[in-house]
Amino acid sequence: MKKTRIAVIFLVIVLALMIPIGVFASYDVYYCSWNASPGGDGSWKYPWLCSNSAEFDDIVDVICYDNGGDAILYEKVPSGYYRHVILWGGASDCGVESSVFYYGYPPHTGLTLPPPLMISGALVIGLSLFAVGLVVYRRRLAN
Repeated sequence: MKKTRIAVIFLVIVLALMIPIGVFASYDVYYCSWNASPGGDGSWKYPWLCSNSAEFDDIVDVICYDNGGDAILYEKVPSGYYRHVILWGGASDCGVESSVFYYGYPPHTGLTLPPPLMISGALVIGLSLFAVGLVVYRRRLAN
C-alpha cells in the first residue's frame, strides 16, 4: 500500500510539472521598446519603437483600429517593463485601461524548452529513481 501511495504521489508531481502554466486570456500580446529599431512587427524579437509619447500613441492606435480587439502591450524599458492593458470598446472607445510597472522581463519571454526534452528529462529522472530504489531494495534483502 505504501509503495502504491509513493508511486501515485510521484506520478502527480511529474504530471504537474508537465502541465503548461500561465496561459494568456483572449488578449493579443504585443511588445514595444525604447531602444528598438524602427519598423518592428510588435513581436518580442522585433518590437515596435516607442521612445516617446507620440510613438506610443501611434502604437495604441494601431492595436485599437487595425486589430480591433483587446490586447496587452509590454513596453520594455532599461530597468523592467510596463504592462499596458488596451481594451477595445468600439471604434470611438479604445485606449489604455491600465499601466503597471514591473521589474525584470515580461512573462513567457525567457527560456522555453521543447516538450520532447522535458519528457525525456522526466523519464531519465524517473528511471534513475527507480534504479536507486531497486539497489536499495536488493541491499536491504541481502542484510
